[in-house]
Amino acid sequence: MRRRTALGLAAITGVAALALAGSAQAANVVLDGWGTITADIGGGALVWSDTAPAKAATFTYWRTDTGRAPFSGSIGKVTEPVLIRTSAGISNGARVRATGTGRGYVTIAPGAAYAGPVIWCCDPTSTEVVLSSDGRDGAPAPAGAGLDGTRVRWIAGSASGAVLGSASPVEGDLRATSVSIPGNTGPGLASIATGVAAWAGKGSSSISIGIPGDDGVSGVRTVAQGGIVRSVFATPLFVVAVVKSGSRAKVVRTDVPSGAARTVWSGSGSPVVAAGGNAIVIGTGIKVFSSKGGTKARASGTAKGTVAALATDGRRIVVFERITRKATVKKHTTTVKSTVGRVLGSVR
Repeated sequence: MRRRTALGLAAITGVAALALAGSAQAANVVLDGWGTITADIGGGALVWSDTAPAKAATFTYWRTDTGRAPFSGSIGKVTEPVLIRTSAGISNGARVRATGTGRGYVTIAPGAAYAGPVIWCCDPTSTEVVLSSDGRDGAPAPAGAGLDGTRVRWIAGSASGAVLGSASPVEGDLRATSVSIPGNTGPGLASIATGVAAWAGKGSSSISIGIPGDDGVSGVRTVAQGGIVRSVFATPLFVVAVVKSGSRAKVVRTDVPSGAARTVWSGSGSPVVAAGGNAIVIGTGIKVFSSKGGTKARASGTAKGTVAALATDGRRIVVFERITRKATVKKHTTTVKSTVGRVLGSVR
């Protein structure tokens, strides 16, 4: 089914098909170009988002394409991706999280100069649901989202502070609530999981962890991370943060029950991370590492190109890698860029 819905700030969404390498039980997902990718696994599905600029006849716009495929250790057929388009400005900070119900997922697509939507996919008619789309100047921009029980929740930030939004599209209730929470946040610095809300302030060296509810976040605990927090990823058991300290980076796991923080990986560059089950997966360059139960990360595989995104269910690792290949177009040989998602191997 395909639907196009007008959103604030010239954004549109719809359901359409994405390229998949192979047949109905294909091994790889193939995406055109080298966009900014995020991915997650949950509820028996692999989901991903792909953000990049695109050119129309007379202007450049920004697109965020999302997709999903059944996942049971191998990647199945892509179904019902959602398309988001905007000419309002640069899109940054798009993220996708599996919601674990009916292979659903929630996507945020904020921009540098606009708030952007929060979208859940999909209802029984295979139609995506826009939960929030605030076109006001200075409106809170979504920084992270996820499923908490049957409630889809998201954390958004603006110059006036942070808010926690909630709705229940899984149960057909689209009435959204919004309450203020302590501090402020920005793209990639917040995350939601069942029973967990986690966020960091812009330029902060600590994260806040608490229990989300319609009235706000209770039991908030602040945990130092030993450097400037660059991204936050929550699971029901622990929170993962990418932290920068000088020229070095590290990946810190903070256990939700105890608040104990430990470094599971350190190195140079800006690592890509994901988490699922009791595992964390980390990508830097073409190298992939994994940590289970808070142990030091171990080498777990090598990608065929630079790692753009990772996902794990706690057992298997899916890598999205940037590759190039030669192709002949109208008798001319050209270099084609693509991003390939495939099962890399197992968590170690």
